Amino acid sequence: MVPVYLEDSQKAQQIARETLNELNAILHVGMSEKEIYDFVCTRMKEKGSGDFWYHGLGAMVLLGDRGRLSISGKDYSPDENNRISERDVVTVDCSPTFNGAWGDYARTFFIENGQGVPKDSPQDPEFVRGLEAELHLHRVLTEELNPDMTYHEIFRRLTDEIQALGFENLDFHGNLGHSIEEDEKDRICIEENNYESVRKHGKPITLEPHIALPGSSFAYKRENIYYFVEEWFVCL
Repeated sequence: MVPVYLEDSQKAQQIARETLNELNAILHVGMSEKEIYDFVCTRMKEKGSGDFWYHGLGAMVLLGDRGRLSISGKDYSPDENNRISERDVVTVDCSPTFNGAWGDYARTFFIENGQGVPKDSPQDPEFVRGLEAELHLHRVLTEELNPDMTYHEIFRRLTDEIQALGFENLDFHGNLGHSIEEDEKDRICIEENNYESVRKHGKPITLEPHIALPGSSFAYKRENIYYFVEEWFVCL
């Protein structure tokens, strides 16, 4: 059962999840980042999201080779000229709120032979490899790691996994996720040399590896919020 203090965050996550499920059904060749951004922000508002917590952005939408771009939301704007092609990836990272509580939810979608692929079911070998890497990293967190580990220890273990899978971390700060707070400036990150334990900090965390194969045009991201129960991380 989700703790009472996280119920509003769970609702924010549900808003993002439902919105991206709807988006996945309408993705098509020629659709622009700006069109995707407008659809996602509008639908999240209609579903009950309040103000967007990340620099006022409802989502960061990056498609094609722009998916490798890692920048602050302060510097982001959707590109109305960047449009989905016959073989493509689209990453959408949502920042809804519900009663002031954060959601933080990202998915990468796949376009094959000019068609949007049903959720998490690409056939293209390169896309399959990217998706499976993301799923593996999230499994490692929930099945092998624990909240008594420091952010540094979690970072090192997942970084080793990323490298073993043949991928690179594209995040411009080098981190793999962050704490869920009430103020954006209070976030602390899954990063090198952060020796506070997750349990001691006492806040849920996100995991959002932004990864790519070296030399590939495409990148992948998958983000969930995790809280902890005893020694386990549980997906919100």
